[in-house]
Amino acid sequence: MVSVVAVARRAGVSPATVSRVLGGRVPVTADTRARVLEAIEELGYRPNEVARTLRAGRGRSLALVIGDIQQGVNGTLAKNMQRELERQGLDLLLFDLDHRQDRLRHILERAPSLGLRGLLLSSPHIMDMNALVPAFRAAVERGIEIISVSQDLSALGITSVVHDDLGGARTAIDHLLARQSAPIAFVGRVSTSAIGRARFDGYRDALRAHGQPFDPSLVWDISEGFRADAGYRATSEALDRGLRFRSVLAASDELALGCMAAAADRGLSIPADIAFVGFGGLGLAAFARPPMTTVALDVDAQARAVCSLLGTQQNGSAGSTRCHLVPTQLVLRQSA
Repeated sequence: MVSVVAVARRAGVSPATVSRVLGGRVPVTADTRARVLEAIEELGYRPNEVARTLRAGRGRSLALVIGDIQQGVNGTLAKNMQRELERQGLDLLLFDLDHRQDRLRHILERAPSLGLRGLLLSSPHIMDMNALVPAFRAAVERGIEIISVSQDLSALGITSVVHDDLGGARTAIDHLLARQSAPIAFVGRVSTSAIGRARFDGYRDALRAHGQPFDPSLVWDISEGFRADAGYRATSEALDRGLRFRSVLAASDELALGCMAAAADRGLSIPADIAFVGFGGLGLAAFARPPMTTVALDVDAQARAVCSLLGTQQNGSAGSTRCHLVPTQLVLRQSA
């Protein structure tokens, strides 16, 4: 690898002069600049971006730290976030936590040495914040801007830009009750996911607001998996137990697809026998048979909101930061 020293030797200047030319902040003579640039071209020198950002004290890359990269909405989030960051001259790095809290702590500890400008946390998992708060604070003190884009962490002093999961679930239940599709079951991660819990809270609150009974046997807390196979298994087990329900609100589109498949395999008609509503707004939901009603997340609006906040938020003590809610939209299709 070609070094700054080699470039300096070829141009007949000091390494410090080469650094001044590369940095562009300290003036050098036109002749000196021309000799340095010519040496760079001849030798094929490429500056170390991480080292440069560390010297400058502020990088141009942000890390999108995702709880589970295989969940469908995360691909859309990464795509939209990268587009918006590029418009600001910023780069995106992607990290997959694979549901591991220790991996998040490791990334927080390494963020300054990676030359990161900020970290966008997209993990729905309920974590031991008492253990993680020191790592968050240490990163912020070293200049890393942190924004949560999955769960509301504003009470911990972390700026949050999250979807209105509670309101989205309430809207879905309002619709199902209006079409007389009670009793309504809920399937999703309730005990281990902050997002799943928020959607469950919206489901329960809407039932109570309409004077509907809350039946714990119709809440299927997913402990393993979060995609179609888990939805299929939960619905099949409920039907095997003879539970009576007229509709299902699933905490993700993937779960809802599995739920629909289980009902179809039992010869049940959708939505005449059971109606289904998913959550997420994945494009594939429109190609289910019948096409699936879903609570759509506006990931594009979320990405724009995050980028508009970069550099303007001061992560700090509880109560000093805000939670910015991004509205959801119920997209009606034939499954409900």
